[in-house]
Amino acid sequence: MPKIVDHDARRREIVAAVWALIARKGLDAVTMRDLAAEAGYANGALAPYFRGKDDILLAAFQYAVESTDARAERAIGDATGLVALRRLCHEIMPLDETRLLEARVVVAFWGRALHDRRMAAVHVTAVDRWRQRMAGCLAEARAAGEIRGAAPDERSADALLATLAGFQVNALLVPHTATPDHQRATLDGLLASF
Repeated sequence: MPKIVDHDARRREIVAAVWALIARKGLDAVTMRDLAAEAGYANGALAPYFRGKDDILLAAFQYAVESTDARAERAIGDATGLVALRRLCHEIMPLDETRLLEARVVVAFWGRALHDRRMAAVHVTAVDRWRQRMAGCLAEARAAGEIRGAAPDERSADALLATLAGFQVNALLVPHTATPDHQRATLDGLLASF
């Protein structure tokens, strides 16, 4: 009887291997041979799951965004306004090992996205979705009297996104400036300014 293979599970294993390699060696060091070894497969055994390295890297980038989105949905639940906004931001911020690994993966892909329109599209779609969600939370907060600032909600959402991207970079390159406590305090200060 032929062995039944769960192709989605295998794809997730391969993506996890990409993440592990990026975390240890950086994106540029990921080779198909190393990736196969990391995933526990023979060289060439990745072909049934991905067309090549670019498709594997794209899947790893998409998975990072999807993981953040799924976590944010769970964290936000039925919350609205500033509570929902703060929870969304916390899921994007590198506050623990899981989110720090995601930041490591995402930041590694930013340079590649400059020259790969498929990766750029993943990034643009995610940022647009987060901006829209943030502006919606800010509008709810304004309607509830939680914020009174004159800045348009879209501009405030852009300030939040820029701050969160800065947290991701700083957590990787100058971690003493981006401790979880520092990130939370900075976010709270920014939200208070609204």
